[in-house]
Amino acid sequence: MKKIALLALSALLLAGCAVNSYRSEFAFAGKLAREGLWQEAYYRLQKAQAAGADSAALHNNLAVVLESLERFDDARREYEIALKRAPDSEQIQSNFSHFKKNQGKDANEKK
Repeated sequence: MKKIALLALSALLLAGCAVNSYRSEFAFAGKLAREGLWQEAYYRLQKAQAAGADSAALHNNLAVVLESLERFDDARREYEIALKRAPDSEQIQSNFSHFKKNQGKDANEKK
């Protein structure tokens, strides 16, 4: 019985560490992005995702970072995932709208 209780407690502690790791990486990525350190922000968001995060906010932030790194196909995919997770999010809708608008401008400039 003690072994089962100990295993259950260990599992809860590990889950708590994963959540804290996600929050820590997610917050640090935001700070890095605000400083324009896009590649490092991307790395931190990937670590948050590896810690088990799969939120609309994570995918939205990945999209913003990927857009800044000019990885437009990947950014579009992340925006679409974010919108599937939170279709009513005005922030994600706004970011995706700006992204599509900028993509239209880029396409017109290349002509």
